Amino acid sequence: MQIKKFTAENYAEALSMAKKELGEDALILSARTIGRGKGLREYNGYSKVELTAAADPGAGEAEKSARAVAAPPPASGTAVAEQAPPGKDEEELDLKSLVATLLTQTDRARSMGLRNGQLKLFQTLVDSGVNDRMAAKMFERIDSENGFAGDRSGPDRDKNAAIEMMRRVLLCKGGIELEEKSPKMVALVGPTGAGKTTTIAKLAAHFSLLDRKKVALISLDTYRIGAFEQLRLYGEIMRVPVEMASGAEDFRSIVRKHSDKDLVLVDTTGRSHKDPAYCGRLKGIFDAAGKKVETHIVLSVTSQEKILEGSVKQFSPLTIDRVLFTKLDEGMSFGPMFNFSLKTRIPFSYFTAGQRVPEDIEVADREKVIRLIFN
Repeated sequence: MQIKKFTAENYAEALSMAKKELGEDALILSARTIGRGKGLREYNGYSKVELTAAADPGAGEAEKSARAVAAPPPASGTAVAEQAPPGKDEEELDLKSLVATLLTQTDRARSMGLRNGQLKLFQTLVDSGVNDRMAAKMFERIDSENGFAGDRSGPDRDKNAAIEMMRRVLLCKGGIELEEKSPKMVALVGPTGAGKTTTIAKLAAHFSLLDRKKVALISLDTYRIGAFEQLRLYGEIMRVPVEMASGAEDFRSIVRKHSDKDLVLVDTTGRSHKDPAYCGRLKGIFDAAGKKVETHIVLSVTSQEKILEGSVKQFSPLTIDRVLFTKLDEGMSFGPMFNFSLKTRIPFSYFTAGQRVPEDIEVADREKVIRLIFN
């Protein structure tokens, strides 16, 4: 086993030196900063970075992944614990993943090529839930587009450039647009508990009571006990007809019945993203309408990103036109909304925050997302 230490100005350089001399399969045993510095907020005091790496000259081609038990992130100015002896709980880790476990958040930012002046802003974005690699790429693009170099740009200039880039990335195409000669068909789909029924009541109230449009509601939710009764009660208050469709034939007949309406809103059963067959059945019902059904997927900002991504994958056969985010009043971090927009490129339509009908709904606005992320 060949073991060697590498010292450089930053982690990226030290890692590059280690990989160049020991090969791509080099194993990082320890990582530390050398010089002044008292913690995460004192990163400007750091002067050098030291990596201790090892490589097995006799390793075969099959051993392409570095093997180690991930150590806890290093305290500022101190060495990381040595590699644990191989055992049955040992995991194969990609070298990049291994390095990530060894670095503090600031160290990771520096290893991604960020300037010192960008680290505080980077931390703000990551703390708000923005994916760290997306944030690093954004800063790379900012420097490229604006010609920033060194630390001359300053935090305000970086923040303004980041906000402007987020404005370009976030897709908000407005709310429901009615058609002139036929009813607009809009269906709300999404996972259980996202708030579809309450949201559809808010939309119905807005268009019928505030805009004075003719609206009809159709429920496809024959699964939940009391779901139709809840929607029917909303309909009575707003004086809007509410119908129940149990299948494609019912749906086609009801759509024809309300061909004089300006807007037909369709409520659907909430299902787990682990139920792929449901979406196929739903598509068959929508196709029976004989015209385009605009689909808005309803997602809660309180959901884990994996749930958001799984839901989009589940309903993708329907061709999702918009995403409607609910429960902004309950959200703790809003960076995942930015991640979602960047990954899926599905435009936002509405945001909801609260249970009041119709007050707690608004047309999606990228400026609001940016404020939530930075606040």
